[in-house]
This record gives sequence, structure tokens and C-alpha cells, in this order.
Amino acid sequence: MNRWVGIVSLRDTAAPTPVHRIALAIEAARARTSYSLGGRQIPYERMRRALRRVGQTYAARSEWDRWSYCVDLASDLFDGGAPSGDLPRWLTGDLRSVLDGETGPAGRRTRHHKPQSAAHPGSRRSGPSRHKKTTPGTSSARTVPARPTRTRQRTAAEPSRPYIRVERQRTLRDVTHPPLPRPPASLTGTFGEVVRAAVRDTDGEWDAGEEATAWLGLAASHRSHLYESGLAEIAVTPHFLGMLDALGRTTLGVILIDAYVGKHQPEKAGTQSSEHHRRSAAARVALGQWAADHGLVRTGAGEAQRPAPSVAEGVARQILGVLCLIGAHDTARRLVGAVCAGIDHSAVDTSGTDSVTEAQNLFAKEGLTYDYTEQGPDHSKTYTATARTRSGRTAQGTAATKKAARAAAARTLLRGHPQGQRLQETQAAEARFAAPPQPYSAAPLGHRDAVSDLAAMFELDGRHSEGLLGQALTHSSYVYENQAEATAHHQRDNQLLAHHGSVVLDHLARHERTRRILAQGLVPDEDEARIHTPANEDTARLGTELALAEGVLTGRGESGQRPSTAAGAAQAVVATAWRTHGTRLLHRRPAVLDAWLTGLQHRHDPVTVLTYLMSMFGVTHVFEHQLTGPDHLQRFTSIVVLYDARGRTHRWAVPPDGPCSKTDADKATAQDVLEILSAPADDVVDALTPAESDLLRYLLRAQLDGLGPTNERQRARMVSGGLLGTDLLATGDLDAFRTWAERVESLLGPDAEPLLDTLRELYRQLVHDTRLGPRSLVSRMAADEGTDHASTVRRNAAEAVRRAARTGPRDVSARDIVQDWWRDQASRTGVTIRDDMRQDIVLSLPSQLSALHETLTWCGEAAEAAGTPIDVELTVHDGTLHALIWLHEVDVRAACEDFARLLSRTLPCTDCLVDDDHVLLRLHGLPGKPTASPLAVAGLDAYPSEYIAMKEPISLGTP
Repeated sequence: MNRWVGIVSLRDTAAPTPVHRIALAIEAARARTSYSLGGRQIPYERMRRALRRVGQTYAARSEWDRWSYCVDLASDLFDGGAPSGDLPRWLTGDLRSVLDGETGPAGRRTRHHKPQSAAHPGSRRSGPSRHKKTTPGTSSARTVPARPTRTRQRTAAEPSRPYIRVERQRTLRDVTHPPLPRPPASLTGTFGEVVRAAVRDTDGEWDAGEEATAWLGLAASHRSHLYESGLAEIAVTPHFLGMLDALGRTTLGVILIDAYVGKHQPEKAGTQSSEHHRRSAAARVALGQWAADHGLVRTGAGEAQRPAPSVAEGVARQILGVLCLIGAHDTARRLVGAVCAGIDHSAVDTSGTDSVTEAQNLFAKEGLTYDYTEQGPDHSKTYTATARTRSGRTAQGTAATKKAARAAAARTLLRGHPQGQRLQETQAAEARFAAPPQPYSAAPLGHRDAVSDLAAMFELDGRHSEGLLGQALTHSSYVYENQAEATAHHQRDNQLLAHHGSVVLDHLARHERTRRILAQGLVPDEDEARIHTPANEDTARLGTELALAEGVLTGRGESGQRPSTAAGAAQAVVATAWRTHGTRLLHRRPAVLDAWLTGLQHRHDPVTVLTYLMSMFGVTHVFEHQLTGPDHLQRFTSIVVLYDARGRTHRWAVPPDGPCSKTDADKATAQDVLEILSAPADDVVDALTPAESDLLRYLLRAQLDGLGPTNERQRARMVSGGLLGTDLLATGDLDAFRTWAERVESLLGPDAEPLLDTLRELYRQLVHDTRLGPRSLVSRMAADEGTDHASTVRRNAAEAVRRAARTGPRDVSARDIVQDWWRDQASRTGVTIRDDMRQDIVLSLPSQLSALHETLTWCGEAAEAAGTPIDVELTVHDGTLHALIWLHEVDVRAACEDFARLLSRTLPCTDCLVDDDHVLLRLHGLPGKPTASPLAVAGLDAYPSEYIAMKEPISLGTP
């Protein structure tokens, strides 16, 4: 007779448990094998595959928070699991795109073909096979898409198209960010008070709060101080300071450009650009001197012996970055204005190459040229530069380099030109544009509608704003062909606005990225801290999303569809909004602009990614180039030559689709290698051509041969790239891992078996990183510093799961654990236990027995807090121990969901499912090991290996 049947506590208990209740719960869990997405049921297997694919895309963009979310969600989609809550909007669309791209009943993906180029007819095989590639000698070449035909401007003789108004999204968005973490007091100390006092003394108005003061103290640290404090990489990484520096640089940039355009209207954008560069350089020096004079630089002992000016300049920029982060924009502006009051002096009074630029602009009509002579020995040459104009002006300068001599000659030439005349010429040029621009009175409907829509989108009112928007949508070709109309409306082309807008967009992008990354903590790694300046194609995409093509005024030979035209117009429109709203765009802006900023891809180019991945496996590579085509249509073919750890080489090339540079050719070839390397993870090995299969075989062997000790960051990059099946083990998808191993072994053959020991160690470390490492879900929950009830529950759940993972009971059975728990629990709540395990044996791990103990304890505490009884049922079904725990009058999801999710995510062969009124714990047997796949054995051995080492598997039966 089962000794647990009928046992009750000293208190009153609930009614007897129906025999079929646990059977219903088990069957309900087994039936949950799909997820409802957009009205259709997606099998968990397909969902996991799609989540891994989408996660790799996020990782490539260094969006590690989104990648972690995808990995965690894929781990939650085990059979019987039911992830809580709805998916975020940013993930739903990407998932649908990936799922819609799959074909066949199993959702098998194929590598998409790119459009065939007209220049290479017949270069692809017919049918569903992939496009061909060539590698020099024995390999292949692929056909890449032809460039789109440039849209031609309609001439007057062509029939007029009916005008259709473009629909633009006018929605505005109030941008909110998570709160910033508090800097560690052990690093900032009271130094923030020193920085705050210096800022207040200079600014005269600002009084920072406690949190802002702590951030100022952290901003005053140089990376040498971080290293000597012992907190580098633990509390604050040097990359964090780099992010502050970069944000401070763009903050200084917008402050300076705003001040300049408020006083000056130069004739050429080049003049504004060069003057902005000069003012920025002078401001950096002045701010660095201010920081040094006030003793605001905290360096290490070695750096303090000979402090370089660049250190103080960097600290000053970090302080500006903090002022921007905490929203003290006016304080930053006043600080720069007070410290850099003298930077508006003429370039004649400063040294450097700016004098060359000014002389070139000033004497452009006279034709300025330079001649050089040199004298002295080779190790100590002296150069003399002679500047000459066609009007007979000459000047000389002598220095140790040609560049410095040319600058000296330019300064001498400028000194000889009367300052009053120069000022008069500058004022005359700026007087042409002194009147504010006016809207065009007879502009096309497309232009007027664009101005109207943009004014509503950016909340711009008044005729002056409409005039500036009209200027933002005026291309230089239009002004050239319509001088009279432009002059009548005080208009000019958008080049000056575009330059201003490029500075503003860089600042907006850095602020958005920095705010989002630092909200997650002060320890960003190199990839997280990377922030790229928006490229021309990025701003062209913004122009497309703002639908500016129909509104840009261009000459007959130009088109608003050109990327450069769209990019310039987008920058000019943002500059117009910034001149009206200023820093308000950081917190309130059109939804289109906000989506563009959050969608910027701050990632490495394919060449850099390939270099990093190959370096982890001891593979080196070089690029060789072949030039073809006439001079005006030159195209480069890039050939990458790979060298692995055993000295084997492989060559791969991708032919260009038209005229391209060496850099573009290298990127195309590197991207193709990366796509082929991801084929096993994407399940498209069968679609590879023989040449591509040879390259993939070479890359896999190179990875296995060169695999050595790895650190946590490298393993995270392997998972994010799907290398060596690591992403499958990280999400616990053992069936998919077996399939991957068989697929790889079919390529490698017998070469894989001697390398299993190295691979098994990698998998062991990877499993530990995933479950208990610093980036694991349990570590992230344990680090939740919130003071609300939910944060407290998460921290307690993390502590309980860590105990289960690190301590396992010895020489006990599952019944022993239940009995010990009952003896302790029965004195506090009513307990009913039904044991239907009989004599079935379940192979279990020590961590699983700890999971049973922690689950019973967690649920018991919830029942005790509610003052209600608790029912427990035990059974064994298909080799799995099921423990069903019923909680009466308890919000089971709120009380147990975080704990159950952590338990399932952290412990091997363990699932914990939560329903409205019960918790179902499932303890599975060890995964099977197919003897025909040594690679699969390596991973399956590692999956539970660290827990087996603690204690041998024990039987679940009567002791």
C-alpha cells in the first residue's frame, strides 16, 4: 500500500483530490505544442527556429537586449510551455517576415536568390537550384543584382502624370527611456561635488541633484583611474566612458553649429563646414583647459605623471555627455558659451590648416597655387612654401613639413589682405541671405503638400518655418535653373541646412543609442558601445520614409528619387525642426523619425565581422583584387584567400554587379562567406552548390581545427552567430541539435571524430554561461534593483533557483524530499498528498531533486501567505516524474510564474508549468544519445554534465 495515500496535516484539509486531476493537467500540458501568432498556430519547433533567426539579426545590429529576449523566449517554447503575455510589436513583425519566408510543411528555408543582372545573362541555372559562384581556378562566381535604373526627370514634351497626394504618417511620439542606473559610490566618492561646483561657478545658475552629482563624479574619471580602482569590467567598463565621450562630442557639435548659424549665413556650405571644424577644435582645447584648471581630471598614478592635454579634453566631453544624458541641455549650452567665448576670432589668429581653407575660399577667383622648395639633409629637411595668385600676391612660409609650410604661407597671405576688405566681402556675401526665406508662391502641388505635411509632422507653425521647409526641399539644380524665383523669395539651396542637419542627426542617433544601452547598466562591451555616424544611405532611407521625393524641387536633369537628393533633403528638414524646437526633438518627435533612429544598425561591416569570427578559430585571410572594365566603368572582383590553423587554403570570389570600388567588392565577398557559413544553422545545406559545399566544409573543419580556449564574450558571439550548433544548445533544443550534428557530419565525414574533446569542453562552458553566467536570465533577475513587489519576487526566485542549481541532495529519493517538506509544511498549512508513483524508476539529476524541494517550498510559502491549504499529487508517466501542486485562493501566475520560468530555463531536463490554479513540475530523464552521431554525443554529454559531476543519478523509488 502506498504510504502517502490519505496523509493529512494536523489542520483541516481540502476535499480529497480527484484521481483524474493530475491526468488532465498532464494531458493539457502535452497538448500545448504551438503558439498563436496573428491568428494562426505556429508549431513550437518553427517558432524556435524563427526566433533564433531573428535573434541573429538583432545580434548583428548589436541589439543585445532584443537578442537576449529572443533566446529566452525560444527557451520557453518547449512542449507544454506557455509563454505569458503578448509579444512586443518590434518582434511580431520580424517573426512574421521570417515565418512567411519559410516554405514547405516543415517550414524549411531556402536561401533567397537575388535578382539576375542583365549584364550576366544565363549565369544562373534554371530551376530551384542556387545561383552559381566562382572561385578562381576551381571555384565559382555569383551573379548579383543589377543596379536600379535612375529615374529620369520628365521633360515638358512628355505627357503630364495626374498628381496623387502622398500619404505621410504625421503621428508624433513622446520618447521615454528607462531610468539610468546609479553610479557606484565606491568609484565616484565625493568627487561629483567638485565637478558640480566647477560647473556652477562657470555657469552661474545650475544646481544639480544627488543623482546628477554622482554621474558628474563618474564622468570625471579617465580609463586609467578605472583600471587602478579595480572596478573596470565589473562596475564600469572603459567602453562606458567612450560612449559618454562620443555623446559629449556631438553635444558640443550641435551647441557650436547652433551658435554659428544664429549669427552667420555663409555663401557656401564648405565655408560653414570648415568653420565648424575650426570652432570645434578650438572649443575642445578651451574645454580641456577648463577641466584641467579646475582639477576635474581623475587619472591613474602613471597617467598623472605626464598628463596629456587630450585626457582633459576627453573628460570635458564626458561631462558634456552626462549633462546631455540627465537633460541639463541649457546648462551644457551656457557652460560651452562661457568657456569658449573667444572661439569666434578669425582663422588668421589661429594655427593649423583652417588658414589654408580660408585662403582658398578668399582667393578662389584669383587662382591660388603653392610651390615648394626643400633644403637640408634627409633626416632634417626644411620646406618653404610659396603661395601665389594670378593677381600677383605672394607669400612664403617655412616649416619642417610641406603641410605646415603651406599653412604658414596661407597665414602670411591672409595677413597681407586687409582685414576690413575681407570682412566687407564676407558681409556682402551674407547680406544676400539676410532676409528670412519665404514660401514659394507658385510651387508645384507636390512641394506645397510636402511642406504642409512636414509642418504638421514636426509641429512647425508660421510663415518663417514654411519658408525654411521650402528651402529644405530646394535642390541646388533648381536654384541654378530658377535664379530669379529663388531670389524673389529669398531662397537658396538646402546645402547649408543639410550640413546643419547632419550634425543634428548624429547627435540624435548617439543620444538614443547611449540612453538605451546605459539604461541596461554601466558595463557595455565593445559591440554595445559602438555607435556609427548615420551614413548617406541611412539618411537617404529617412528621406524615403518621410516621402520627400515628390516634394523636392529639382532641375530638369535631376530627380528627387536619387539617394543623395533624398539624404540632403532629410537632413535639411531635421535641421529646420531643430532650429525651431532644439533639444525637444530628443524627447518628442515624429514617429517616422523615432522609428528611423531606433532602427539604425550600429554594427560592423561584413569584412570586420568575418575577421572577428575567423580570428576566434586561428583563421587568417587576405583580399586580392582583379580589375576589369573601361576607366569610367571600372569594376573590382574581390578574392578572399583563407588560411586555417593547419595551413590549408581556400579561395572565394564574388563578381561585381557593376562599377564598384575595392571596399564594396570586399564587403560583397565577405557577406557571401558569412551566408554560406550560416547554412547549417539555417537548414539550407542541401541548397548549396558543390563549390559552396566545399567552402562550407573547409570553414567547418577550420573552426574545429582552430578551436581553443574561449572566453564568455566569444561564446556569446558564437551563439549569436549560430556557430557550431551553440545556439541550439543554448535554447535547449536538443532535437534540432541532433539534426544539426547529423547535417555537419554528412559534410565532414570521419574528420569530426578526433576533435570531440575540444568541442565537448566548449559546450560545457556554453551551457554554464547560458544557465548561470553573467548574461543568463537568472543573473539578470538577481540583479533587479527595483523596490516594488515584482522585483522582490524576481530576486527571491533567482536565489531559490541558484540554490537548486548549485546544491543537490545526496542519497535521497524524491519521496524523501516530499516527506521532509511535508513534515515542515504540515504545521503551517493544510496539506494533502497523493502518491501514484508506484515502483516506477526515473533517472534523475541531483539538481532535479533540488528543483522539487525548492518548488514545494516556494508553493508552500505562497499558500501560507494566503492562509489556504495545498494539495500535491505525484505520478510517473513515460519516464517523467510529474508533481502537481494545487494552490487554493492564490494568484498562482503572479506568485509562481517568474520562479517557474527561471527553473525551466536554468536546470536541465526540468520543466515547471504554471496555470491559473496549479503548478506542474516535470522532471525528465536524461536525453538519449544516438551512437551514430559523435558530434551529437559531444553536445548531449555537455548538456547535463556539470550536474552529473556533483552526484551520480539516483532512482526515484522506495528507499
